[in-house]
Amino acid sequence: MAAMQEAFVQVSRARVIASRPRPAAEGAAPLKPQAPSRSCQAASAAAIFALGAWASRQRQSMGPQRRASVVELAPGAWPAESITHPSEVAKPPEDLSEQQRKRACAELTASGAEIWPKPENDRLLRAARGEPVDRAPKWMMRQAGRYLPEYLAMLSHTDFFTVCKTPELACEITLQPYRRYPSLDSLIIFSDILVIPVAMGMDCRMEPKVGPQFDFALETPEDMEKLNLAPDVEATLSYVFDAVYWTRQQVENKVPVIGFSGAPWTLMGYMVEGGAVRSFDRAKKWLYLYPEASRKLLTSLRNIVVEYLVGQFDSGAPLLTVFDTNCGEIPPRLYEEFCVPDLKYIATEVKKRRPGALVSVFPKDGEMAAFEDSDFDVVGVSWTKSPAEARRSCPSKTLQGNLDPHLLYADPDQIRERTVAMVKEFGVPKYICNLGHGMVPTHPVEGPKAFMEAVDSVSSEDAPSPQFPER
Repeated sequence: MAAMQEAFVQVSRARVIASRPRPAAEGAAPLKPQAPSRSCQAASAAAIFALGAWASRQRQSMGPQRRASVVELAPGAWPAESITHPSEVAKPPEDLSEQQRKRACAELTASGAEIWPKPENDRLLRAARGEPVDRAPKWMMRQAGRYLPEYLAMLSHTDFFTVCKTPELACEITLQPYRRYPSLDSLIIFSDILVIPVAMGMDCRMEPKVGPQFDFALETPEDMEKLNLAPDVEATLSYVFDAVYWTRQQVENKVPVIGFSGAPWTLMGYMVEGGAVRSFDRAKKWLYLYPEASRKLLTSLRNIVVEYLVGQFDSGAPLLTVFDTNCGEIPPRLYEEFCVPDLKYIATEVKKRRPGALVSVFPKDGEMAAFEDSDFDVVGVSWTKSPAEARRSCPSKTLQGNLDPHLLYADPDQIRERTVAMVKEFGVPKYICNLGHGMVPTHPVEGPKAFMEAVDSVSSEDAPSPQFPER
C-alpha cells in the first residue's frame, strides 16, 4: 500500500513538472509547456494500471458507501488518472451521437421505463425525491474546473469553449473532481450556461480575467432580430448531450451526472449586457423600458431551456438544475412578474414530457417561497439564507446548500466545525449538502477535502429533521 501511494505521488509530481513552462533566456519569448517525457508517460501508465487494479479491489471490498473522501496528493499534484493534454483523452466512437446516444434513448423509451437505470450510488437522487438516506449527499457548484491544477493544466493546451464543445474533453474535466474527491455523490457536466445564447447566434469567447464576452449585446429590442429565437436544440447543442452520455459511460454509472441550464432571466442579463459584468443595470432597465420585448425574449429562452433539459435527461442526466444566478438582482415583485412563471413552467413542462426527471432550481439571493407550490423537487439555498428561513420558505421541498464558499479558505478544523453545524441545522432528511454559490478560481484544494470529510461524518441519526417554530 505504501509503495502504491509513493508511486502515485511520484507520477503526479512528474506531471506537474512536465506541465510547467521552462524558464527562457532573458529577453527571449517564454517557452511553451512540454509534454511529459517517455519515461514519465511509461511510469504514469504503469502506475495507472496498478492503481486501477488496487482501486477496483478496494471498491469491491468496501462498497460504494465507504469510499475514501479524498485522494491524498502532493501539493500542486493531481490524481494519476487525470489527463491534462487534449491529445491523450480517450475519444468516443464516431457514431456516439447518431447511433449510441440516440439508440440508447430510443431503447429506454421503447421499454416503457421513465428513468435510466439507477447509479450504483443513488444517494443524491433518493434525497431529491425526499426518500431516506444514511447521510446527506454532497457535491459542489462549479466543482469541475477553476480551482483544480489538473483543469488549469488542460486549459493551457486549449480554450474554455473548445472544451465545452468537445464531448471527450468536457467528460475529462467533469471527472477530475471525482478522481480527487472519490466520495462525491454526483458529477455535474462541465459546460456553461451561455451555450444557449451561442446556439441562438451570439458567438462568445472567454476573456482572461474578464470572463465571457459576446460579439455583440442586445442594446435595443431591434437587436433581437439578429437572434434565432427558436434554434434546433439537437443540432446546435448536441455536443452537450454527447458529453452527458459519454460521461455517464465513462464513470460506469457509479454516480449520477447532473445536467443544467441557466434560467431565462440570468441568460437574458448576460445577453443584454454583452457578457460578464459587475452589475446588470442595462438588463434591469430592459424590464422597465421594453417589457413586451423582455417577455418575448424570456419566453423564447424558457422554451429553449425546456428542450435543452429534456435533451440532457434523454442523454442520461437524471437530475436537471436551473441556475438563476441573477435572481437577486431585481426586486421580488419584478421577479414574481417576469421570472417565476417561466421557471414554474420549465419544471412542469419537463416533468410532463419526462415524468421520471428530477428538477432543481437555484434562485440565488431571491425569494425561495415562490417555489414551494412549483413542480421543482429541489430548491437551492444561497449562503445569505439561514437553514431555518429556508425550511420555513419551502417546507415540502428538498433543500440544497448553503455553505459560504469563502469558508473554504479557512483552517480545515474551522471548515469541518461549521460544515457539521450546517448539516445539523438543515437535518439530513430532504437535504443535499452543497455550497451557497460556486467554487472560485483561487480556492485551495484542501478546502473541499475538509468540507467533504465533515459531511461524511454526520449520519441521519446525528441530524434528524429539525423543528422550526412558525414566525
